[in-house]
Amino acid sequence: MKSRHIPITLLCAGLLIAAQAAEHLSDHEEFCLQQPATPCAIFLQQALEQTQLQTLQWFKLQSYRLDYMYVNHQFRQLYDESNQLLKINDAPQAFRTQLYFYQAKVAISRGDEAQTAYYTELASRQLDAIYQAFADPMRVLELANLQAVAGHYDKAWQLLLQAEQRFSKILNPAFIFELNSNKALIRHAFQQLDDAAYYRKLALDAILPSQRHHDIIVAHGNLARTYQLQGQLGLAVDYYEKSLPYMRPGIDDLQQSIHCLRLSELYLALQAPAKARGYLQQVNSSILSDGHQALLRQVSAALHASG
Repeated sequence: MKSRHIPITLLCAGLLIAAQAAEHLSDHEEFCLQQPATPCAIFLQQALEQTQLQTLQWFKLQSYRLDYMYVNHQFRQLYDESNQLLKINDAPQAFRTQLYFYQAKVAISRGDEAQTAYYTELASRQLDAIYQAFADPMRVLELANLQAVAGHYDKAWQLLLQAEQRFSKILNPAFIFELNSNKALIRHAFQQLDDAAYYRKLALDAILPSQRHHDIIVAHGNLARTYQLQGQLGLAVDYYEKSLPYMRPGIDDLQQSIHCLRLSELYLALQAPAKARGYLQQVNSSILSDGHQALLRQVSAALHASG
């Protein structure tokens, strides 16, 4: 593309792609299911290599790759690649908004308040413009999520209520899942765990009939973790274990390791060391975050001490 202008047809097409991709700015999962035997990262790279640079399809594939990195906690790579992609001045608006969104999320994870504020403002401004122009309910949920992750809980809650009221007749499972997941996130931030569990359960019930495996796994895990924090260890075990049949080798390895680690922690607390060891053996430590690595060491030491 030579022009620094965004053609209106390209912008609208980019927004339509965003809406069609399971109603998210990006969604790598459904794309990768076209070749389930090929690891998703490899399949995406192969598709990119066969696509002309900076065409609409190229931006779409890059969007899927960013989504894959974010879901799999590859934050260093996500930061580097989104920075490079931001240098493309005539990228579709929806794509640039996604870059701002991920830059803000990565800045939050690094504790960089200045960068968080900068990219949150850019993303919020763009998402708000898209929402006002196209009235896409998923855009306002993404805006609310960004505000919540940045710690602006009151603003995020009001955005969620507005979305719920305006789009109350929408029965789309993804919308109901995202709406209640974000409500739970805010209630959790205020340590209102009973409310958080209530919204987590609504989110799970909404997404469970769908074929969105990753969201189903996340919904189970979120509810299980909330129950764990409430001290309802039996319920936590139940929902973590219910997530396991949805795990797919090569796709959900990170989530499987996290859930098995939590199950090991829970069974240790329930004085069932044999079960705790069984789940700990299923954890792939090489793909865990620093926080989960620390938990792994704690659980392993406790199991060793228990004999």
